[in-house]
Amino acid sequence: MLTFAFGFVVVGVCQMFLLVFCANILARKALSTLAAVLVGIVLAIIGLILLAKIQYFSMVFVIVILIFIFRFKKIGWATAIVSPILAMLAMIMSDYLIIFTMNLLNKNYEDFLLNHSILFVLILIPSTFGFSFAINRFVPKIRENYLLIVLLVLTIILFYIFIYAASLYNFPKAITSIYTLIFATFILAIALTFIIITKIRQKQLEIQKQQLELAQLEEYTTRMESLYASMNMFRHDYINILASLQGYIAQGDKTILESYFKETIAPLKNTFEAAEGDE
Repeated sequence: MLTFAFGFVVVGVCQMFLLVFCANILARKALSTLAAVLVGIVLAIIGLILLAKIQYFSMVFVIVILIFIFRFKKIGWATAIVSPILAMLAMIMSDYLIIFTMNLLNKNYEDFLLNHSILFVLILIPSTFGFSFAINRFVPKIRENYLLIVLLVLTIILFYIFIYAASLYNFPKAITSIYTLIFATFILAIALTFIIITKIRQKQLEIQKQQLELAQLEEYTTRMESLYASMNMFRHDYINILASLQGYIAQGDKTILESYFKETIAPLKNTFEAAEGDE
């Protein structure tokens, strides 16, 4: 009995802390280390109480609490929702990996879980962190991807349906093996879906970038054409001015020359300044 209670507490506390720290990793460390530890302690206490009452379904309440904690830290809804769920899935994948290994070794999973809890935890921790870091490495920054949220929520729902169905038959080996394969297939399908969505998004960004560059090129071309036209006009006016000056100088009429300067040449300064202002 003591071994069972000890195993129950060790595994329960480990799962709560794993969920908090892995979710924090996936949320790009929204919580400081101290904050994550404090949240882990609080959720471990609450989670153990709930775990004793409603067993596996206690994790749903823990996920909800984590979502609101991330929202309190000004994290976007998508990241706040997806991070705990992905952390939960990382832990589930580790758990199913252990289940699959126990089945291969013809060992009882529940016996290993409760009577060899320290060894179970030593396997669960690195594998869960490994899955979390892999998700964090290969999944880009979580955006407002509501399709991903829906898929992850459906995965969690299916997972708990599987657990409930298996618990009705005391987790027989055949069913847990089938569930492991189904769950792995579903996770793979989600991963492929997300990769496809990410690729489409990247393609859309590339197209938008090309369109922006094209618009900038068109604007540059228009400005260059306008500048070229202005230069041609200035060249034409410049030649006319020089010709007029040459004529007035040849006549030696200073009065006409001064009048021409004031009426024709001096206003060009204002014209140039206005042109510079438009640019």
